[in-house]
Amino acid sequence: MQNKHYKMDIIPGIVIALFSIGYLALIPSIQTFTGLGSTPLTNHFVPYLWGGSLLVLSLWIIARGFRRRKKYLAEGGSIKKTSLKDALLERREVVASFAALTLYVGLMDLVGFVIMTVLYVFAQILILTPRENWGKTYVPAAITAAVSGGLLFYVFRYLLNVLLPVGILKLFGL
Repeated sequence: MQNKHYKMDIIPGIVIALFSIGYLALIPSIQTFTGLGSTPLTNHFVPYLWGGSLLVLSLWIIARGFRRRKKYLAEGGSIKKTSLKDALLERREVVASFAALTLYVGLMDLVGFVIMTVLYVFAQILILTPRENWGKTYVPAAITAAVSGGLLFYVFRYLLNVLLPVGILKLFGL
């Protein structure tokens, strides 16, 4: 009865499908940039490509979940209700990752790209590391977070000329 985890396809598939529909609905509000000339591709193309691909993949995951559910029931399995609390606790790493990502995006303008990226990478490393290994993970995680945050800022700001939120670092003239 390997198909007993069919809910792990259906529920995330629905969440991702709803997210992609919301994402696709917001694309027309992006101001069109025509650039230096006429082109059939605008700055809407890539978001539509990503959003459409995400929607197609999420629908595929949902269909796979329903196929697994059907096979599970055919094998003699029975459907058991799971409480929301148990489902969230079972996938606490996923929930913690979404919470960390939400905080990262929500606080980036206020705190700044560099600081939030360092904090996010550090937190994400700890989230994905088993708790019993945290003691030996702090220093490598901090080094990885600091290097990646600084490197990403340098690449985006100085090599790609992308303006990033400075946040509280503007108090220091940066």
